[in-house]
Amino acid sequence: MDTKNKFFNFLTLLMSLLPVFILVSIFAFVFYYSIPAIRYMGVRFFTTYLWYPGIESRPPIHINGVTAPYASSYGILLFLTGTLISSALAIVIALPLSFLSSMAVELYVPSGIKKFLISMIELFAGIPSVIYGLWGIIVLEPLLFHDIEPWMRDVLSTVPGFAGEIYSGAGILASGVILAFMIIPIIVSVMVNSFDTVPAEIKHGIVTLGATKWELGKYLITDYSRMSTYGGTLLGLGRALGETMAVLMVSGAVVNVLPSSFYSAINTMAAAVASLLDSAFFDATGMSISALSELSLVLMIISLSVNVLGRRIAGRSVLRGEEFD
Repeated sequence: MDTKNKFFNFLTLLMSLLPVFILVSIFAFVFYYSIPAIRYMGVRFFTTYLWYPGIESRPPIHINGVTAPYASSYGILLFLTGTLISSALAIVIALPLSFLSSMAVELYVPSGIKKFLISMIELFAGIPSVIYGLWGIIVLEPLLFHDIEPWMRDVLSTVPGFAGEIYSGAGILASGVILAFMIIPIIVSVMVNSFDTVPAEIKHGIVTLGATKWELGKYLITDYSRMSTYGGTLLGLGRALGETMAVLMVSGAVVNVLPSSFYSAINTMAAAVASLLDSAFFDATGMSISALSELSLVLMIISLSVNVLGRRIAGRSVLRGEEFD
């Protein structure tokens, strides 16, 4: 092997290891800054929803070898709850819409405009999240507040979670709808790529046996491409878990108040980091920064786990548009 090939192989290996190095470095950085909060709060970090920076006029306290503001408390139960509820609602909304969109593109749209339509759907993933948030404030929140949420309360008041006071339209429902719109392109892309990997003779064979296009689509989703559908859903969930700006704009961004119904304002882990970061720098002990670092660490672990699981389930062949095995 000549010198040029050796250099090229070394450079390729170096570039392939660079993302791993960056990811590990970020994880180590966040973990290092989380250590004081881990020692200060312990398990209570996950069991309480009180996030209180403490009393600056009182001398700081010393617990487990770390210094923290007097009477300070850092609990992520509210943020964790808001993240899980809004993301789950987004999946509930996005999955059937993605299913119908994928079936329409694959089975009903003429092949001549299929690629163009898929490109248009995927372009939605490139819209800045702040645009989604602005649309949510101007259009979605008034619609929820004046029309949809009052109707839901009147019709579903006997169902737990649907009775209660309606506030401003911002909250769980708005966050779930916004996130659903943001993850639909991801799920649709994986589903359509999965459909394309199904051998044409299988599709023609099913239709020849008398199946309708709808029955063919159900077979592709529930049987042949089932695992890819699960994987695409998890990839969408990974995006929803880490979304920041759009959710911050429409969630209500409450602190220290657990949601009592689907109309309640909430907060999520990613949105909390963005909204609380400025004030955290005024903490002379540095504990607020450490607590936000631990919050980021938890979010990073959850998001990476969901994304890795989704990619393993969907399979590299589907994500790259290669032939189905």
